[in-house]
Amino acid sequence: MCKRYLLPLAMVLLFMIFTGCTASKENGAVTPEPDTPPRSAEEATNAYFDFDDIPVPKEMETKPDESILFHSPNLKAGAVVFEGRVEAISLFDFFINNMPKENWHLRSYFKYGRYIMVFEKPNKDCIIRIIDASFTTELQIWVTPRFPGETDKLRGPEAVPETNLMQ
Repeated sequence: MCKRYLLPLAMVLLFMIFTGCTASKENGAVTPEPDTPPRSAEEATNAYFDFDDIPVPKEMETKPDESILFHSPNLKAGAVVFEGRVEAISLFDFFINNMPKENWHLRSYFKYGRYIMVFEKPNKDCIIRIIDASFTTELQIWVTPRFPGETDKLRGPEAVPETNLMQ
């Protein structure tokens, strides 16, 4: 006899749960939302985690157990690992489009199969690696400082002879 009432009772409870939230407004009165400044679409989709000049899509979540960060008064460096349900190519495009807005200069990249991007600023480098898996995508952001004076040595005309790699 108890089983006979169980299904109708469950249906009534589900109906009350789903309709109860919408029926709680009295006489159709709607309370106004507090005034908040409108956010740009970019602010709504970007987040800044440990590095304040590297945007990351909000769909990505940090993996602290796989990350390492060094922070001192004069330096912040390390590798921060993220995971999320984002397509690898869209993540690649995100960084290609957004890193220059933070004054990062793209030096080189690998695309398809393996995604690796190398960005630079005058005093530091950033390497971004994207690993496409079955259900999620892993993002690794590596930031390292430059050795003092090394920028000029690496950029001089005698540092790397120009060759045609397409021969």
